[in-house]
Amino acid sequence: MGPASGQIAADSSGSLYIFSPCTSQGSNPLPWCLTKLSVDGKTILWQDNLGIAVLAWAVDPDGGVYLELELGESNAPVTVEKLSADGASVLWRTQLTVAAPDVPPTMAVDSTGRVFAVGAGSTGGVVVRLNAAGAIDTTFSNLPGILTAISVDPTGSDIVVAFLRELPDWGFARLAADGATWASFTPPHATEWPALAVAVNGDAVVYGGLNGNWFLQRIDPAGTAVFSQTLSEVNDQPGQLALDAAGNAYIVGNSGGYMHPVVNSLAPCGSTWLSVYSPDGSLLQSTYLTGSVHSTPSLAVGPNPTVFLVLTPDATFAHTQSGPFAQSLGGALLSLDLDAATQTVPLACVGNAATFATGAVAPGEIVTLFGNGLGPQQGVQLTASLQGPFPTRADNVEVTFDGEPAPLLWVQDAQINLAVPWSVAGPATEVCAANLNVQTSCLTWPVAEAAPGVFTVDGTYAAALNQDGTVNSAANPAQLNSIVSIFATGLGPISPPQADGSLVELPLPVNTLPLTLAALDPVCIGEGVILPPFCPTVGYSAAYAGPAPFLIAGASQVNFNAGDVANGFYLTVRVASGTASSNTVQIYLASQ
Repeated sequence: MGPASGQIAADSSGSLYIFSPCTSQGSNPLPWCLTKLSVDGKTILWQDNLGIAVLAWAVDPDGGVYLELELGESNAPVTVEKLSADGASVLWRTQLTVAAPDVPPTMAVDSTGRVFAVGAGSTGGVVVRLNAAGAIDTTFSNLPGILTAISVDPTGSDIVVAFLRELPDWGFARLAADGATWASFTPPHATEWPALAVAVNGDAVVYGGLNGNWFLQRIDPAGTAVFSQTLSEVNDQPGQLALDAAGNAYIVGNSGGYMHPVVNSLAPCGSTWLSVYSPDGSLLQSTYLTGSVHSTPSLAVGPNPTVFLVLTPDATFAHTQSGPFAQSLGGALLSLDLDAATQTVPLACVGNAATFATGAVAPGEIVTLFGNGLGPQQGVQLTASLQGPFPTRADNVEVTFDGEPAPLLWVQDAQINLAVPWSVAGPATEVCAANLNVQTSCLTWPVAEAAPGVFTVDGTYAAALNQDGTVNSAANPAQLNSIVSIFATGLGPISPPQADGSLVELPLPVNTLPLTLAALDPVCIGEGVILPPFCPTVGYSAAYAGPAPFLIAGASQVNFNAGDVANGFYLTVRVASGTASSNTVQIYLASQ
């Protein structure tokens, strides 16, 4: 085993260290190579073919490199070594008294050169501390649970580890001021396999998720939450986290084809993104990363701060120079800085307003545009009546599809909600946004007959009404076999046709494309909802499926028997090419 390909670190001077397989062949390529690059990332200072399997590695502020190795058989005691300044030799090597844990090992080193290596004990986690000369200083035994992450602050005064007691009960431990005992605390949100960093002031910053819910959290030394941000636009990928000298948190993620809010984006809509949060939890910067495949890149922050990312490039990746290590790395190095004069992409992304999915749009669908400079700083909610439709121009904002103005529902600097004009036809449309009579930018976007999406309150549970008209919730579940209403968009054309932006009134028009509810088999619930063919389904006809009365044409209402879909469901719309499916959702249902 070994560190993930493309793992990257920086020292206090900004020099970069990249850990990668020496060859990209094989499922578990060995040996591993360690490459040191210049501050600008353009020149190899040295490269070391280690020739051994490395469990974990760390770099101290002065550029010292430390490796955690398993030199014997499986479960043999682990060994820690420090490399020379040129990476060519070993300065010291120490065998520890603990075995490598079952989870991927981790280690950290502070500014004084003390090493903290994680191991497994008979009744819990173990942290072995070595002094700068490589001698074992202290062994902290029987920490609660399996240790999954460890970090130190830049001054070397605070050590924090993440540990697992028993799912889903995750917690953290901090080394007390006496340097000999640990104080435990529980974060605001359970976080599985977290990325962990410690700021200069001792705050612990945690980035990770559990059961599909991802969080960025900052916790002070007393265990109190400074902030906790829910990140719904993260796919099930390991998180990456780094802090700069000011304590700002840099995180990367993969949205898996869903929109992620951006601030001054450098690239149009994509799956991989980088976001920066200040110590108080406010979003400073967020951008898509162009030219990368659907994976989470490795991340390091230099002293400037300059952000370096190692990613897997796709066919669109535009490089400014060829990296001398690119073939062995199997990736690309991307350098970003905080230059305010950098040209950004105003209109970055278009997605279904119910799901934020970034696929093709359908005529009449309610969609969301993400970007920056799109409208007023303070958001404006637009209205309509039976006598007048939603406006196509508001607060000097206008959006067109192939030149046809779109009805606006909400306008704001970073987000616009609107309805796609019914006249839009495939295979593609040009979406253009204008603000203060100046066109910001345009995107060419695919068009489909239907692009169904169900509105939710949290990404899992539908925004639903119970039979008595009250809001469906955990505290107010639907009764078994009662009628529940959900709301969707992107279900395709309606008949008779309605004017763009108009409200639907009686007599109700009808959806022209057939719609079916697909109820999930109970075996899929609790193990992550998986769509067919992996998860069995049963199709049901809705009691009503059509335009939602007195809402904008393009919004649909679906009424169904709650007992039919007790285990989760999605909508399928029959189109010329087969079917188009919505997101999978659930409702709150009273126990039987």
